[in-house]
Amino acid sequence: MAGRCVCISGSTHGIGYAIAEAFARDGARLVINSHLADTDAVARMSALTECHFVQADLSSVDGPRAFIEEAKARLGRLDTLVNNAGTFRDTDFADLDASRFEQTFNLNVRGYLLAAQAFGAVVETDQTDPSIVCVGSTNSLAAEKNSVIYDASKGAVLMLIRSLAVTLASRGIRVNGVGPGIVETPLTAAGLATPGVREALDGQIPLGRIGRPVDIGAAAVFLASAGASYITGQMLYIDGGILANQMSWEVRT
Repeated sequence: MAGRCVCISGSTHGIGYAIAEAFARDGARLVINSHLADTDAVARMSALTECHFVQADLSSVDGPRAFIEEAKARLGRLDTLVNNAGTFRDTDFADLDASRFEQTFNLNVRGYLLAAQAFGAVVETDQTDPSIVCVGSTNSLAAEKNSVIYDASKGAVLMLIRSLAVTLASRGIRVNGVGPGIVETPLTAAGLATPGVREALDGQIPLGRIGRPVDIGAAAVFLASAGASYITGQMLYIDGGILANQMSWEVRT
């Protein structure tokens, strides 16, 4: 990825930061992002590579385009967009409302679409292997209790990847996704802190542990690399074997 220009939404912490760090260690030039002001992420990343920060709210109508246009202005061109910014707003099913739905879909789905559209508009015809990587989830395929809106949004991301891939293929823009399983991030911290939850999850994951953000970064880099130049419309699930695992008949003691 030496010299490649990459912008990553929602990338000052968690999975987004780990993805940015993986690109940085492979020599990419970066623009990272948050809807909040950055305090130290760009400074830490700048120790590894050229890195810029663009504050933009990807859940707004104008935020995705502003992010892409400013990212291109900072780097001169864009080779890869990583759509990562996301949110979880679910609660008990009876308490769900239109506001929670809109907050989730505006960021998790519409933000991805508008950023992809803006990215496509700035890609030049002579660029080599431009690509988009979208962060989905195992929830794109498998549901969780009291996660109705989030699960629906991640299912939409899966079809967005496929549809963008066939739509943009004629322009040479590849579109793929990474689908993390359960990963330790600020979004999952409260749930994992609940007594007994970590042990219960570890016991159900075939590889025996909850994922770490660093587990996701290398896969995103691969999908943006020349090694994946004939891969488009695919979701690579990084889940420790969760989706491959049928229900067990073993009696646990």
